[in-house]
Amino acid sequence: MKAEDIKRVFHAWKMIFQEHVEQLTALDSVGGDGDLGVVMRDGFRIADEFVTACDEQDIGRLVYMAGKKFNSVASSSMGTLISSGFMKIGKQLKGKEELQDVELGVLLQGMAEGVMTLGGAKEGEKTFLDALCPAQRAYAEHVAKGKTKALQYAVTAAREGAEKAKMMQARHGRLAFRQENSIGIVDPGSIAAVLYVEGIQQGLQDEG
Repeated sequence: MKAEDIKRVFHAWKMIFQEHVEQLTALDSVGGDGDLGVVMRDGFRIADEFVTACDEQDIGRLVYMAGKKFNSVASSSMGTLISSGFMKIGKQLKGKEELQDVELGVLLQGMAEGVMTLGGAKEGEKTFLDALCPAQRAYAEHVAKGKTKALQYAVTAAREGAEKAKMMQARHGRLAFRQENSIGIVDPGSIAAVLYVEGIQQGLQDEG
């Protein structure tokens, strides 16, 4: 996988978050301020525009700079977390112009690390991480079978993680103010994480 393949992933992210903007907005309106759909749509749109126009072949630099662009239009708390994730990914992949299947997992691992480092959350607290972390583990466990199969396992794990998160008590964000009453409410961040993982799969599904 080279820079052009990663650009296709960014385009897939743009398309999937554009398609689901209303769903994320509705979910976020239940316990948050309802801006998640717009934040993700606008952030991935500007990131896609940037990578499309950029001729950078260093994948790490490309992703790092895309993260900075993301934050320029999506400066909410979630937008800042996603930007942090992209910059973490960029640092880990700096200097690489081609990725092996196992290195593709940095798109999951690095994002999780960036979100945890900046946001202070951890898995089990009803957040983005409760779908992303299981996806990262599933990808790493199955990557020897090739990225196509590993990504399918990752998508399945992300979906299952989001479903489990529904029955957790929120520990972060506005939903946490509901305390025990947050149990049973779908966490919008976990759904955003599912879409993030699905975007990687869609962007690479035709990659040879």
